[in-house]
Amino acid sequence: MKSIAKNSIHWTYSVAIFCALFAIQQQKATAATLSNGWNYAIDSFNDGVTGPQIGGGEFEFYGIAIKETSDTAFIAINSNLSLAGYADPLAQRGNINYGDLFFNFSGQNFNTANASGSLFGIRFAAGNDSGVATTGVYRDVTAKNVTQTNSGFSNLNQFNTVVASQGGTPSMGDLAATDPYFQQTGNSTILNSIATGTKVGEINFLTPATLSVLGLNFAQFNAVGSQTIGFSFNKSSMPSGNYIANFFAECANDAIAIKGSFEKGSAEPVPEPATIFGTLVGLSFLGIGAATRKIKRKIS
Repeated sequence: MKSIAKNSIHWTYSVAIFCALFAIQQQKATAATLSNGWNYAIDSFNDGVTGPQIGGGEFEFYGIAIKETSDTAFIAINSNLSLAGYADPLAQRGNINYGDLFFNFSGQNFNTANASGSLFGIRFAAGNDSGVATTGVYRDVTAKNVTQTNSGFSNLNQFNTVVASQGGTPSMGDLAATDPYFQQTGNSTILNSIATGTKVGEINFLTPATLSVLGLNFAQFNAVGSQTIGFSFNKSSMPSGNYIANFFAECANDAIAIKGSFEKGSAEPVPEPATIFGTLVGLSFLGIGAATRKIKRKIS
């Protein structure tokens, strides 16, 4: 009887531990890009087009990450393109820069949200071809195409075909390269710059050192572009809820999208899966020991 009771206790706790660990592994699998409070989207490392070079050139985008506190959102971009842009005599201004960063909370595809002016946008590159006057956060945004004045691709299908034909792997971070969220064909259909919008907030640029203190670490994904660009803004400038955010180069020589969610009043960092795992295992074994001692005392 003593042995049966003891084995029963061990079995009960073993099942509980298994179920808990299985749940954690499921969480880890579905939130694999969440690390130290940052939500990452990592792009293909060989789909940036810089002249005849595919991958690793000036237009290679490696990743984007977003973190939030109760009142602030932090954005970080890792790439090889600096905010000064890329000199190109074939571009209308002689320089190609980042397009603008768009947030879509509507649940609709990009073109549908654009047609109703329900996009939000952030101009973070002061030297680009944006239709709004200054850097900052904008609402009621519509988007426009600027690839044709920046020696760029006419549509996404053309970009994907060129990259794949040269052995690259086209992708868009959290979206597949051919995801119907974006229009894939047509003439000048890549909408990569703000056309119109109402300014509702400012952005504050952050140094790589500040981003590091905030826990940013692109290197853990082997995303080691030469540039890390960061800025923050007040979350009151945007609604809460699920979004898809994206940006293109002005020539559409690379692009990246990220899926995420803003929560009003969200202040606590999400624990690392590894931390939860260690804590749970420790507590579980402590629980087994305590239960075993208790049953021994009760039986004896």
